[in-house]
Amino acid sequence: MSNHIASSIQAKVAMKKRPKDSGTEELIKRTARTIFFAEGNFHATTQDIAVAAGINRALIHYYFRSRENLFQVVLHEAIDNLGKRLHLVFATELPFREKIEQFLDLFIDANMEYPYIEAFIISEVNRTPNSDFTLNPKDVEKSMRHKLKEELDREIANGTITAMSSDQFIVSLMSLCSYPLLAKPIIKKVAKLDEDGYRKFMMAQKKVILQLLFGAETF
Repeated sequence: MSNHIASSIQAKVAMKKRPKDSGTEELIKRTARTIFFAEGNFHATTQDIAVAAGINRALIHYYFRSRENLFQVVLHEAIDNLGKRLHLVFATELPFREKIEQFLDLFIDANMEYPYIEAFIISEVNRTPNSDFTLNPKDVEKSMRHKLKEELDREIANGTITAMSSDQFIVSLMSLCSYPLLAKPIIKKVAKLDEDGYRKFMMAQKKVILQLLFGAETF
């Protein structure tokens, strides 16, 4: 047996005996989130992630077995985290408009940190169209939608929002939030914005969305 083969076998045996370290695991996930969702590197390899994290590539395979498994873990953790935070917003007893303000702060700020996560989610849903995609457990999501419909119907009856279904409201809200995030490179180019200018544009977009949904008195 050559020295090279013997060394490789010894390394694998040592890796199997090594206890998993939560610090290393979190470092790998944090680095992967940055590469996938902040930098938008859809085709990053485990070697790319290992180099960025300053670790041996074998550690990624040890903790996550493959690039695909690592990708699925960080994607679903990000979706789960966002879903829980959104649930906290809509579960409050705040006035409806204030809930939407908090939603805008949460959703836009989260996607400013990871601007490509929307594209990854869309790509994943398209790749597995039969998957049962949801931001929250089914019972929680059903409760949220029911509560949203009740509050929206009340706002429409009070004349603060134009009459529309809850689905139309959600789609309109998400479209106004998501398109400027997904189209960031186009917006920066057309509007001749640098990174700071784009950030200010998105902060102003929150007020524009509120105005479109609730009327000019928002300002």
